Amino acid sequence: MTGQSLAVEESTTLSPELSGDVLALAVRAGRHDGVKPLSEQTVLQARRLPDDVTTPTSTHLVVRDPETGAVAAYGHVDEGDPGAPSAELVVDPDHRRRGIGGLLLDHVLRRWPQARLWSHGDLQDARRLYSSRNLTVVRELWQMSRPLEGEWSDLPEEVELPEGLAVRPFRVGQDEEAWLELNARAFATHAEQGRMTRADLADRQAEPWFDPQGFLVVEDTTATDADGRARMAAFHWTKVESGPSGSVGEVYVVGVDPNYQGRGLGLTVTLLGLRHLRARGVGTATLYVDGDNAAAIATYHRLGFERMAIDVMYAAGAA
Repeated sequence: MTGQSLAVEESTTLSPELSGDVLALAVRAGRHDGVKPLSEQTVLQARRLPDDVTTPTSTHLVVRDPETGAVAAYGHVDEGDPGAPSAELVVDPDHRRRGIGGLLLDHVLRRWPQARLWSHGDLQDARRLYSSRNLTVVRELWQMSRPLEGEWSDLPEEVELPEGLAVRPFRVGQDEEAWLELNARAFATHAEQGRMTRADLADRQAEPWFDPQGFLVVEDTTATDADGRARMAAFHWTKVESGPSGSVGEVYVVGVDPNYQGRGLGLTVTLLGLRHLRARGVGTATLYVDGDNAAAIATYHRLGFERMAIDVMYAAGAA
């Protein structure tokens, strides 16, 4: 295989066959590197059938082996934020050390000079590649974890909510729009979470791990929304998946309406979710938090969480 014979294909959708090839490549790379190379959002975008994409915000990049036609590398560019598109790249383990990663990265930087590129696990090969193009780290995303069993199952047996607030499970088919509005308010300044759409939510509801009983909604029984229902004040969406050593629970998303901040709801709903995960028999809880969010990290440290892994984001022009 020679660099001259390689080309980068661009498309806004993937055929079912190509989607399968891309996701299989990601699985192989994840097993080889010990970390998943693509975010959940990218995987869901890669799975979407062409008929399901109404307003494309993603560009899929594919590099094929010119001799076999097999997918040798994949890139994804999310243009949901036009001023700072985010990207992820992955090269099949069997096609590395051949310049394919550099080819793909150079293509992204030519097309999207402001792109911010994720390196999941901050792997040495990725660090070397991005540094060779003078890219620097502009964001860190910590993965933190804590045990939920044995001597570490030190969660309160009861969690009290402020007067007038009550917790219940998410109601599928009823809560979607109200939750999306709350999520947008709670994460108005967040690069990814605040842009979640109805299609993004539907993608996650279709996943095997989705459980409305673990999607805890706190509502204000003294106030109503435009539909005359109790107003959502906060939520804790938990996630449980099977891992190599048993089930792992995730503090998937915790959000509080800005109008209800300052009442300790973030800590309260986090505890409610952790108690739910423990009741499900989960042995370990994980979460993701931005490395510069000192207040949240301090709260999670108090709850027994410690950093276990890190993802970093690279970009050009950063000091």
